[in-house]
Amino acid sequence: MKKLLIISCFAISSLMQANMYPKIGFEPYPNYCFVETGTYMGSGIQFALRAGFPEIHSIEINSQFVARARSVFASYKQVRIHQGDSGKILYQVIKDINCPITFWLDGHHGTPDPKGGNNTPLLEELDQIKMHHIKNHTIIIDDMHCCGTILFDYLTREDIIAKIKEINPAYQISYIPGGDDGEYPDNIMIAQVR
Repeated sequence: MKKLLIISCFAISSLMQANMYPKIGFEPYPNYCFVETGTYMGSGIQFALRAGFPEIHSIEINSQFVARARSVFASYKQVRIHQGDSGKILYQVIKDINCPITFWLDGHHGTPDPKGGNNTPLLEELDQIKMHHIKNHTIIIDDMHCCGTILFDYLTREDIIAKIKEINPAYQISYIPGGDDGEYPDNIMIAQVR
């Protein structure tokens, strides 16, 4: 039974690697600032650099991933790597930004938290975005295939949309494919005020 659980968690973990589909990228969602939660190996930062964001912030809780990202992106003056729990420090990162932000919310565990804690800080992140004085940010959320599962703390798409609408009821929701080859249809939620 333990062997089956490990295999199952590994399979779930590999699904969590879905990311921005390179053929789409962040180019259709321009703002001056880009803020990412969940740096991991830095692919979100690479896409943000490709899209030409003048200011890029990435928040990561894992100190090894922070050290790696700081080393890899050391020569990019527009990139700032913040260490901490995005569910707790996101507002501190954005509070002095005075323009709309493109958010890439991708902070979560790859497997269920063995201590029984939250597996995603998504609702806390959205609450912190709600605290910001600007209410028309572009909010992009990865891994929608995890909705309704333990990896997203059983949050549904409807739960997430309701939280986004608390920020601004004018948000319109759309979806794009995710993964390296677009293999995850409707896996990325886009919230925009148009």
